[in-house]
Amino acid sequence: MVELEKTENKIKSSGGHLFVEKHINGEFNLSGSPMFTAELGSEKAKFILGADEPGILGGQGVHATPLNYLMMGVMSCFASTVAIQAAKRGIVLKKLKFKGHLYYDIGPVVVESDFPIIKSLKIEVEADQDIKVVLEHSKKACPALYAIMNPIPTEISQV
Repeated sequence: MVELEKTENKIKSSGGHLFVEKHINGEFNLSGSPMFTAELGSEKAKFILGADEPGILGGQGVHATPLNYLMMGVMSCFASTVAIQAAKRGIVLKKLKFKGHLYYDIGPVVVESDFPIIKSLKIEVEADQDIKVVLEHSKKACPALYAIMNPIPTEISQV
């Protein structure tokens, strides 16, 4: 909690901002598994993650799918945000569990169409206390959930 308070003070002293960047390099394997690998890093380590598409999309199905990682990223970010928001309000939780459900259509991935691919994302939260207010604040404060709920300016270019 001390580090969180230091970060909060730093943000307040800089007008409410603390800009961060994330960069990842990856490569698609045109044969075999994993189909895609990328090196990710934390403050203390670097590690390689691999992803496959499921068999129905021509993948090997050996590694987690990109959408598994998407859900893991959103859910883990939201879980951290909920824990931070609860702690800021003095709420001590003994149990905090999450279930994620992603509903999507792979038709537009294979056949050109204007149908939306992702239909909905549902996150169920189980806690030992009533945290509805915390969940509402977390919904607004979670970076990954923000990315899912709001269009992000995206640029794609061949180098």
